[in-house]
Amino acid sequence: MDPVSTPAATPSATASSRQVTPRLDAINLMLRDLHTRHDEIRHRAAFRGCTSELLTVQQELVDYLLKMKNSLQGADTPNPEEGLNYNSFT
Repeated sequence: MDPVSTPAATPSATASSRQVTPRLDAINLMLRDLHTRHDEIRHRAAFRGCTSELLTVQQELVDYLLKMKNSLQGADTPNPEEGLNYNSFT
């Protein structure tokens, strides 16, 4: 479960750990979507012969969104997930 979007989080716990903004919420939703396996898109990419390009673009989007997320959260240190592959097709 995504801790940023849980309605049960207390205001003091949320305020002390990180500030939730609509932009950060949208980034988290996009990251979740990019980590979801979309078979229809996967089959279209295979049919058109562009599966590796699709995976590359997907990874670039994940990296970009993680960088934006860290920036919004005020993270000065590199993300621990950096360098990992988040493609849902592999």
